[in-house]
Amino acid sequence: MMTIDIRKLNAQKSYYGEMKFSYEAPESLLSIPFVQFDGRAEVSFSYELYEDDSFEIKGRVTYRIKGQCSRCLKEAEQTVEGELDAYFQPKKDAEDYSYFGGIVDITKAVEDAILMSMPFTLSCGDGCEGIRYSSETNQSEE
Repeated sequence: MMTIDIRKLNAQKSYYGEMKFSYEAPESLLSIPFVQFDGRAEVSFSYELYEDDSFEIKGRVTYRIKGQCSRCLKEAEQTVEGELDAYFQPKKDAEDYSYFGGIVDITKAVEDAILMSMPFTLSCGDGCEGIRYSSETNQSEE
């Protein structure tokens, strides 16, 4: 869980800044068959805390995936970068993300950024030729 204490930021008069987190993304976020996360996701963002205690973050989520190429089934890996842009409000039925008790949990916003940036397939590279079938035919010599 990635949380930010708004009360602490207010007490320190830290209304702007930057933060970094490392996050173990759940495998349930993956939709590509035979692919898994390769290490932790790195989350880095700038934040702004507004007078009404709403909180905005903008930054990046970077993660690696590895597994079988979706075309040729060779081992493949890829670094993916997603945009993190979320606005949190301290009220219940907020249009964007909401938080309670002065603690903002950015986990859902980070998972949404991972889902939005996830490629549909994993490729071993530009030169991937897909699965190649060899056709051996027995022809009799005449």
